[in-house]
Amino acid sequence: MLQLEVIGNLGNDAEIKEFGGKKYVSMNVAHSEKRKDGGETTVWVSVLWYGEGGALMPYLKKGTKVFLRGRLVAKAYVDKNNQPQCSVNVYANEVTLCGAKTENNANAQAQPTNVAPTADPTPGEDDLPF
Repeated sequence: MLQLEVIGNLGNDAEIKEFGGKKYVSMNVAHSEKRKDGGETTVWVSVLWYGEGGALMPYLKKGTKVFLRGRLVAKAYVDKNNQPQCSVNVYANEVTLCGAKTENNANAQAQPTNVAPTADPTPGEDDLPF
């Protein structure tokens, strides 16, 4: 079995589709990498995730950054111009939100979070056994 892990942005809003009486969340994820020559290579991954997405469904919108892990299925085909192509498909068993693309990225600023400070252990009073 081939497993694939992808971090990328959704290319469209996720949709619930039904195949053979079972419901799946269908989405496309774009993974981009910068090349040394300054260009960029993007690979599109078609994803089917069993179920209805639960609490994540309202957040699976175009531009949202996700991490997914699942079974890889690569398929070779010939396109309408008679050129050989390959599609990358994943049957996901894990989907995690990594963040969202904001409409106004240029003006977006990080908001401070209210985190209680943790006390540093006093030297010599740690829990290490050595």
